[in-house]
Amino acid sequence: MKRGLYIIFLIIFSGTLVAHSQSGRRGITPKLTTTHDGLPDSLLYLNIDSTKISSNRTTAFRLTEKLGERYIAPMDTQRLNFSNSSLMEGNGLAIGYLANLGAPAQSRIFSERKEEGDFIFANAYQYYVTTPENALFYDVKDPYTRITYLPYLFGNKINSEERLNGLFTTNFGKKINIGADFDYTYVRGHYASNGNKLLYYRPFGSYLSDRYEMHAYFRNYNYINTENGGLTNDRYISHPDDFTSGGKRPLDDTKAFPTRYSQTWNRVKGQQIFLTHKYNLGFYREMTAQEKEAAEKKKEEQKLIQERLEAEAAHEHDHDHDHDETTAEKTQTGISDIFAAGNSKKEEDDEIDAVFVPVSSIIHTFEYEKNSRRFISYSNGIDTCYKDYNTVPSDTVNDFTESWYLRNTIGLSLREGFQDWAKFGLTAYINFDKRRFTLPEDSARSLINYNEFSTYLGAELSKKQGKLLTYKARGEFCLVGSDLGEFRLEGDLKTQFKLFNKDASITATGYLKNLTPAFYTRHHHSRYFWWDNSLKNTQRAYVGGEVDIRQTRTKITAGVESIQNFVYFGNKGSTAQFESNLQVVTVRLKQDFRYKAFGWENEVAYQLSSEKEILPLPQISAYTNMYLDFTYAKVLHIQLGADAHYYTSYYAPYYEPAMMQFRTQDEKKIGNYPLINAYANLYLKQARFFVSAYNLGSLFITPTEYFSFLHYPLNPMAIKLGISFYLNN
Repeated sequence: MKRGLYIIFLIIFSGTLVAHSQSGRRGITPKLTTTHDGLPDSLLYLNIDSTKISSNRTTAFRLTEKLGERYIAPMDTQRLNFSNSSLMEGNGLAIGYLANLGAPAQSRIFSERKEEGDFIFANAYQYYVTTPENALFYDVKDPYTRITYLPYLFGNKINSEERLNGLFTTNFGKKINIGADFDYTYVRGHYASNGNKLLYYRPFGSYLSDRYEMHAYFRNYNYINTENGGLTNDRYISHPDDFTSGGKRPLDDTKAFPTRYSQTWNRVKGQQIFLTHKYNLGFYREMTAQEKEAAEKKKEEQKLIQERLEAEAAHEHDHDHDHDETTAEKTQTGISDIFAAGNSKKEEDDEIDAVFVPVSSIIHTFEYEKNSRRFISYSNGIDTCYKDYNTVPSDTVNDFTESWYLRNTIGLSLREGFQDWAKFGLTAYINFDKRRFTLPEDSARSLINYNEFSTYLGAELSKKQGKLLTYKARGEFCLVGSDLGEFRLEGDLKTQFKLFNKDASITATGYLKNLTPAFYTRHHHSRYFWWDNSLKNTQRAYVGGEVDIRQTRTKITAGVESIQNFVYFGNKGSTAQFESNLQVVTVRLKQDFRYKAFGWENEVAYQLSSEKEILPLPQISAYTNMYLDFTYAKVLHIQLGADAHYYTSYYAPYYEPAMMQFRTQDEKKIGNYPLINAYANLYLKQARFFVSAYNLGSLFITPTEYFSFLHYPLNPMAIKLGISFYLNN
């Protein structure tokens, strides 16, 4: 594994050096822009404010499911709240997890939970696994590199928590982009047998032209979680004074807290190959006078920016380099000019009075994914924690399963706006799914394969241009195969308007689904859990809406979902199905305030589950963040503040290591305890730093009920550090 990490570093950093040498001294500090000129209409669908997510030189994209339509996505370069986003809590309003960064996690907000995939063992890692829907692709004018490191410098090394991730991407001309990203997390943990290790990497690339578009990547991950089953007695956390020796409290050593078992691990591995490409049929037309004027204006703006950046680079050069370095750089700049000459000529060639208008597109998307999970234990007492044995008892628990799927989607689309009468786009597609699952067949450990195949027919109707009214509706139905009768109908409708000279929007969303339960909820064979269930399809209906008012920094979201035949993991750890109707009501309010240097961010969610024993949810979840944001010496941006997460008490689930699932429990309520953090974020040119005090409340709030799930506490107070820098030259 270490050798693999060294190879990744060599590839990324050698690529960085080569690309930087080719680009000469054209480095910049990215500035934000609100222009959308030159972007395809598909990139405007989500109507995201590009001033928050894109720079003049670097833009990130995500792709829509199956059809691969691009839209602009946020980049990890925000100046505010760097420390907050580095925590697991930064992934949502209310996240439950097993204390460590990279540990199994689940959102307490039901609407944030994703639709369950067949390989349910990866569900607990949904915040770390890259999928075609959350994968980022890039378009850069200069090579872009970002490195983030979260070191562990304070406290005992046996409790260390470290993370290193990075990205490198560069363009070859305007059409080709390649890059790679990686993430390595290594945590020893504050509690006995509570460590984890995550390794992930992904090379990716894209090709974009008028006629042909392609995005592809290969993703590999290997996640290991050391399991302890939770504490044997929660009072070690909530009432530490009960455990004293000689008038002292020796339990500052959290590693000494007894746990259910030790020497137990879960390993989840996955590889994925993804490719989506399309061929556009269309024609070239002359640019209108308005389009020409906009193009000329954009060209002048870019020229002024480039002149300013070159002047800044020359100024830095005069102060930072001696004569010999200057001579060397002139030589290198001459080399980079050779590379830049081709691009300059292309830019001149692009100044033609014509624009390509796509009429229709032929789309093909290919996905192959292979996953495996192994649960292994050398703990002598683990058998006493479970009532049933389904395999021959031995000194070692060694459960293994693997699966793979192959998916091909072929589509044909009629593009919006190629003529005045084409007010919407229409796409039809067919999807072929082939899946295989391998499980132990009996206690003798022989294996059995389950094969499934399904064919879906789908269509999408969308209007992406304009602001007054945009919409998208998609439906698909399984015509033949293992999922016969499964269907999904979903859509959203959005209108934008000006309110107090700022953008405001109202969005309505809804879906109706009839879903085949995930494979491993129907079939699972292991030492402690064994079932072959015949489960009914789950019906889900949702309707909701959102109001976003930028002038007042207000966002209100509300929705109600009705679920029939809900599948869950019950108190005994095995799957169960609630065949009656279950409803979930969710209302969320996000309200931010800003006055000069003072900032205050707030978000609260109200949830009501009609069946609390089946689907337990906290009634109230809240987050608040108060800070001062100012600049020192005109270059150093400083943010000083504190934030807090809170949710009302409820029967939070128990994480079952033998299944890697969150199951219901009626033993104890968890919650009603604020997680308080104080932090200082610093931003200097192209580098970000933070130092924070995590879980400050554990020092002065009693009782110290800082549990995340039943028997699983959060980490005690700790000092955390982080640094991130990016190069855009």
